[in-house]
Amino acid sequence: MLKVQKMTLGSFMTNVYFIIDDVSKECLIADPADNAEMIYEKTSSQGLRISGILLTHAHFDHIMALEKLRDITSSPVMLAEAENELLCDPERNLMTTYGDGSKCRPGDVLLNEGDVIKLGNNSIDVIVLPGHTPGSCAYLFDDCMISGDTIFREGVGRYDFPGGDYFKLRESLKRLAQFEKNYRIFPGHGPSTTLEHEKQFNISLL
Repeated sequence: MLKVQKMTLGSFMTNVYFIIDDVSKECLIADPADNAEMIYEKTSSQGLRISGILLTHAHFDHIMALEKLRDITSSPVMLAEAENELLCDPERNLMTTYGDGSKCRPGDVLLNEGDVIKLGNNSIDVIVLPGHTPGSCAYLFDDCMISGDTIFREGVGRYDFPGGDYFKLRESLKRLAQFEKNYRIFPGHGPSTTLEHEKQFNISLL
C-alpha cells in the first residue's frame, strides 16, 4: 500500500500531497503549490526519492513551485493532456493575475483517462474529471483519491475561471457519485473527507 502525507503551502492554503512507497522509497509529489525547497527537504529528510510530479490541474496556486522543483529533482511532470495548454499559459492559469507571472514549461508525461502510473510495485489510476478546468483529473490508489479542486469536503471547485465549465463539472460530479468504493478524498484545499460523507452531505452529489 501507498502512504499519503500532506503539507499546506502558499497564500491560498493549497494542499501538497506526498504519495510514498515505503518499500522502494519512491515518492510522487502532487500539486507543488509553493516553496520547492521545503517540499524537497520533507522528502530528503525521510530518505525518499522524488520520481515524478503530478498535477491535478494547472491553476497557479497548484504550480507555484513546479519549475524550481522540476529543476531540483529532474523529475518528470505528469498531467492530463487536456490540461497542458493551460499549464503553459500564465494568463489563463492565473499566474499573471495572482502569481509571479512566470510561464511553465509543458508537461513531460501527458495522461489520459485510464492511464496507470507505477510507483514501486503499486499502480495509480488516472481519471479525467473536466469542469473546474479542461483537464482536471484525480489519482486513485488503494482506497485513496487525490481529487484536486474538483471536489472538497461538502463543496466543489469553481467553474468561472478560464476553461471552467459548469455542465462538465456536473457530469464529473455525477460520475464520482456513482463510485461504489468509499474512497478517502484528499482535496486541493481544506480537510480530507470520504466519498460516502460527500454522498450524504455534499449538495452537488445528491
